[in-house]
Amino acid sequence: MPAALPAISIIGTLAGAGVSYYGQRKAGEAQKRMGEYNAKVAENAAKSEAQAGAENIKRKREQNQRVLSGMRARMAAGGANIGAGSSLDVLGDSASELELQALDMFRNSDAQVRQFSSKADMSRYEGNQASAASKYASMGTLISGAGSAALSYGNASYSGAIGGQKRTSITRVSGTT
Repeated sequence: MPAALPAISIIGTLAGAGVSYYGQRKAGEAQKRMGEYNAKVAENAAKSEAQAGAENIKRKREQNQRVLSGMRARMAAGGANIGAGSSLDVLGDSASELELQALDMFRNSDAQVRQFSSKADMSRYEGNQASAASKYASMGTLISGAGSAALSYGNASYSGAIGGQKRTSITRVSGTT
């Protein structure tokens, strides 16, 4: 039975390395899928924000036209000449101010869209990096496991647990006779 212990140890080391390798690879794949999912969520949010922003700006401009129409109607009812002078200046200034509000809405919406798009890019990048890191870590685990198994085999062989003969010194092998 003592002779079987080194073999069991070597097999256990290799099996443990294999299981760790598999687990690390699966974890990396899961993180990559999570990154892609998060990226799609962010892209959908960007699309939704772009659509909502466009609709809100359209509504704001329609509201601006109603405001300007109301101003023209009140000015005309008051007897002002809306095509010249200070009435025209007031209407022009009001139209400019109202359009600036619409442009501010566009800028804010566009910033949100860019933020969501950046988040999507970052999620993909993080998922890809996690996947790559797990590949390297899993390969390191396999190499480490193989090294440990080789060391166990060498120790067992040297002590005589494998091969049946205890070695008292390391014999040099050369190509000369």
